[in-house]
Formats: sequence, structure tokens, C-alpha cells
Amino acid sequence: MLPPIPIRYVEPVYRPPSEAESLILPVTDGCSWNHCTFCEMYTAPQKQFRARAEAEVLESIRLTGERCGDVVRRVFLADGDALVLPTRRLLRILEAIRRHLPAVRRVSSYCLPRNLRRKSTDELRELAAAGLSIAYVGAESGDDEDLERVHKGETFASTVDALERLGQAGITRSGVILNGPRAA
Repeated sequence: MLPPIPIRYVEPVYRPPSEAESLILPVTDGCSWNHCTFCEMYTAPQKQFRARAEAEVLESIRLTGERCGDVVRRVFLADGDALVLPTRRLLRILEAIRRHLPAVRRVSSYCLPRNLRRKSTDELRELAAAGLSIAYVGAESGDDEDLERVHKGETFASTVDALERLGQAGITRSGVILNGPRAA
């Protein structure tokens, strides 16, 4: 059994099902967009968007490394979109993961296309080289009318562009699609 993890979580905590065995490392709380009508993941008052203090994140990584750094294999950067953070800050976080959690083989995050537009392909390549391996992109739909209806704040084209840029950078993409009847 693992010792207690020295990370402060703001409940509820969300992650993709494929990250069930990952260390959940909050680098932000909430979602930087948080306008989608279908999503209630980050609507609780305590989930109002904010970036975690870098010192807090780095200390959590260091302490986790001291307690169980040799057994943590995967890290999910939480909450709704860690890639909203500046590239240099993300690189420092990824470097700390590499230094203090040497067994980690996979680092992942949710990702909003709008926040990727602020990063160059070279910056995304730097993040990939530093260890970011998977980005979960909420495409939701390929229909711009549906995306507008649910206040996604993205278009099919903006999502495709984000997915292509992630791929060019060497980051594995995992798309999230909502299914169900089309709203009238």
C-alpha cells in the first residue's frame, strides 16, 4: 500500500477513465472556459478556475517523490486544462516530475484548443520532449452548429487544428466525443 500522497485536492476530482492508475497532480483548479452547457464538472464554487501556485505544485511533486517516487508510473496534470499554463511553467513542472518521480513513463492532461493557439508548435515539441505524452481534447462534436448550441467556444476547424498541432509535436491525442440525439 502506498503512503499518503502529499497533494491538496479540491473535490470533486475528475480524470479520464484511462488515467485511473495515474497520480492526479492538480496544477490548476477548474476549467479556464467553463461555459459548456453540457458540463457540470467544474461548476461547484470551489472549482472556480485558478492556477495553483507553482511552489505548491513543485513541493507536492518533491514530497510525493520522497514517499513513493519509485512506484508512480503515470501522472495526470489536473484540472480542466493544465495547458492553459505558460510553457516555461509547464516545463518546470515536467522537469520536477522527471527529477523526483523517475519511474514516470507517461504524463497527460486535458487540453482546450483555445489554449493551444497560444503555444507555438515548437513550444509543444518542447513539452513533448520534457515528458508530456498525451493530451485529451474535448472535441464534443464535428458539427459547428452543435458546438455553438452547447457554448463550446470552439469550432470543428479549431479542434482539428489543435489535434494536428499536437500530433506534429509528437504528443498523442485522445479525442472526447459526446454522443446522443441532436437537440431540437
